[in-house]
Amino acid sequence: MLVKPDMVPRFVVPPGFDAICADNLLDTPGSIIFFKDLRSRFLRVSVDCADLTGRTPDEMIGLTDFDLPDRSETRVHAHELFADEQRIIATGEPMINKVEVDRLADLPGTWVETSKFPLRDFDGRIIGTFGFSHDVTRWEVAKHELARVAAASEDAHAALRVVEDQLRAVLNGSTDAIARYDRELRYQYINPAGERSRGSTIAALTGRTDRETGMAQSSLEVYEPALRRVLETGEPSEVEFSVQDLRTDEDTWFHVSLSPDRDAAGLVVGVLTSMRDITEIKRAAQFLAHQATHDSLTGLANRYLLTDRLNEALGRMERHPSRLVLFFVDLDHFKAVNDTYGHETGDRVLVAVARRLQQVARREDTVARLGGDEFIVLCEQVVTDDDVLVIADRVVRAVGEPFDDGARTLPLSASVGAVVTDDPQSAASWLLHSADSAMYRAKDRGRNRFEIFDPRAPGDAS
Repeated sequence: MLVKPDMVPRFVVPPGFDAICADNLLDTPGSIIFFKDLRSRFLRVSVDCADLTGRTPDEMIGLTDFDLPDRSETRVHAHELFADEQRIIATGEPMINKVEVDRLADLPGTWVETSKFPLRDFDGRIIGTFGFSHDVTRWEVAKHELARVAAASEDAHAALRVVEDQLRAVLNGSTDAIARYDRELRYQYINPAGERSRGSTIAALTGRTDRETGMAQSSLEVYEPALRRVLETGEPSEVEFSVQDLRTDEDTWFHVSLSPDRDAAGLVVGVLTSMRDITEIKRAAQFLAHQATHDSLTGLANRYLLTDRLNEALGRMERHPSRLVLFFVDLDHFKAVNDTYGHETGDRVLVAVARRLQQVARREDTVARLGGDEFIVLCEQVVTDDDVLVIADRVVRAVGEPFDDGARTLPLSASVGAVVTDDPQSAASWLLHSADSAMYRAKDRGRNRFEIFDPRAPGDAS
């Protein structure tokens, strides 16, 4: 179900998001780039994107397109943008190269080409959308101007030569690989960028298929059916596929736009393709998605991702009744480590504790760092009370091992609070607060131990 704008709750920026974004990408002149959460609220934008609205990038954080200048055409456009993004979130399908008049910019006649993609974390979960736009006014104006010149020209042959020369200049200067296939999927034309991409010449490729020129089978399984669909339907299409470099085991990603090639009678006689390398965009999206949802020091899930995982776990409990346990882990006397040995040593201790908790946790559990020396372990499908006690004891013992970095050995211990629930209606904030209360009871009772939340216990009732 699509999220309605009036249902959006108070916006909370993911912790540490600004500090870890790739500013060199977002601050590049001419880069209109934006990242949004699941409710289409801006998480981060480039300087040029913010400039279009007369705001700074920081002022854009937390806003939606509905918060931009209140003009009737802007409101209509905001609804269109919201619908596009919610469709991407719901389907996981990107929106590629949508060309339209930029109604959010106070620049009449400005055309932009926009692509939007689902923003995923490294586990494949969609956590929002990201996109980028660039000004294509020059190309749109040139296209309309060429049409006007061709229509108005008294000498049709001269006009045709002008258009052909201009198209040839565009094709030769394009960084996208542009090719023309016949109905047998054999090359009839390829531009210089295509020659470079395929490592061959137009003479060697003409009359041959991609299969005959040695394209990888995994790529052919995606690309050939897309070409045939355009031939069969006469409708344009788009496709993405990757090619693995056998030397590095890394994937190179390509996005291809496919259009039918028609003769004078309108019959489809081939396919025109435009292929673009989007590897860097894919890598940047993965990097930013990971950084937005993970602690920069330990690599663990951060509060934003933990809350999302906790809500997902509660949702699963509605469909399949079970129990989950939330362990709140707080190091004892950690401040003394920082004060005595410095924050560099303290950071090494935190990384070591993170690794210990990951070793104790099961593969399906979530280990998170809330900040400072506070950690969370979320365990689902915990069957018995004895299981809760066993896991809590393991956590206390694992953290309680001395820390040895070769230069010194430091004693460590942790106070652990746990809350158990089988109620899928439990609020994530209440579970965190309850585990926190139990943790403080463990500190009051001597530290280096665990306590289970009990609403009847002093301090836990709240």
